[in-house]
Amino acid sequence: MYSSHYKYVSEIINQALEKAKLDGVLIYAGHAKNYFLDDMPYAFACNPHFKWLVPITAIPYCLIHYSLSQKPVLYLYQPQDYWHSLPKTVEGDWAEFFEIIAITCKQDLPDFGNLKNHGWIGQDDSCEYDSLKCNPRVYMDYVHFHRACKTDYEIDNIKAANILALKGHNAAMQCFQKGYSEFESHMAYMLATKHNEHQLPYGNIIAQNTNAAVLHYQHMQRKRVPKGELKSFLIDAGCSVNGYVSDITRTYSYGDDDFSQMIVAVDHMQVEIGKKAVVGTSYIELHQQAHHLLAAILQDFDIISCDPQTANDTGLSNVFFPHGLGHYLGLQVHDIGGHQSDEDGNILVPPTLHRHLRLTRTLQKNNVVTIEPGIYFIDILLAQAKQTDMSKNINWSRVADFKPYGGIRIEDNIVVQTETPINLTRA
Repeated sequence: MYSSHYKYVSEIINQALEKAKLDGVLIYAGHAKNYFLDDMPYAFACNPHFKWLVPITAIPYCLIHYSLSQKPVLYLYQPQDYWHSLPKTVEGDWAEFFEIIAITCKQDLPDFGNLKNHGWIGQDDSCEYDSLKCNPRVYMDYVHFHRACKTDYEIDNIKAANILALKGHNAAMQCFQKGYSEFESHMAYMLATKHNEHQLPYGNIIAQNTNAAVLHYQHMQRKRVPKGELKSFLIDAGCSVNGYVSDITRTYSYGDDDFSQMIVAVDHMQVEIGKKAVVGTSYIELHQQAHHLLAAILQDFDIISCDPQTANDTGLSNVFFPHGLGHYLGLQVHDIGGHQSDEDGNILVPPTLHRHLRLTRTLQKNNVVTIEPGIYFIDILLAQAKQTDMSKNINWSRVADFKPYGGIRIEDNIVVQTETPINLTRA
């Protein structure tokens, strides 16, 4: 499976080099930087261009020399160090596609300053060679546009990351049902997925009650909410496998009530929208359809009094659904290139009413996207709406009923296909 992946990736890199009129690139894995006035580093995050080629995600200072004229060379950092340990074994089918040279320090590298017509792909301040073109725009735009279409190898890793994350979701949900705290649910997730904090693709969002109204809530209260006051649980959490990630969200009600019925309605609507993620569909239009369907749910639950079209046209639906429907997913949680309209780097900006939309492109086969509609009761947005003409179309007593629950988000990871998308989360 990796051999087909390498063939696809190398073709894109070769075409990008030709388009940028380059003979090769040095792709730097990156390195961790220290906290200000400290000798302790931030967690290391590998350059996605690097791990697109090799599934090495935890070793800094590595470098790939990729050129049109020779087999790629991987300079694998293996320091003589008794303070830290790094993986030392090179395993997998991918290794045969590279000449692998172990280095113990930067001085072991060749003098790349003598290279002609090469680019450097990595952190802007990491290139020490004036002769190299740092992150050349033409090359980067071409790669970022085409990286959106995933290989079978990539999809398989994202699927594995979904399977692993779902084990954590189930463990966290069981904690909620037992009345445990947000933090206890988080720890159950970590144990079930066998991840360290720095291995998570993003900080887990684990929220009870009104905390679910904070889109990227990450405080994780240690104190348990009394069961008589426990109402809702939202978990947005993923995993990483070989550098590829999952991004899954579920919402639960502690009781059998109107909120639990609203979760069912949003879940059903989310599945239907996911089925429309087919080749040739504008993601902007998919996002707008989601707003229409969510507005219909708000109307059904007597939260708004106007019809869905009016809610969309006036921006009322944004009060309850203020973020985008989703984004690309792969080597990054928010995989790059979502606003590119072509390989030349031209941008398709989100509509004025939906400026937070991270994906504006027309869907292509084997894009992997998230579909994550939601309904929230956010104090600041509700307060703003109350000062406008939208207020007359909001049933404030029903809003008061639902505010203690915070909000709902349901998120799956979808592979775009010609007719029937593949739902990696529900498979």
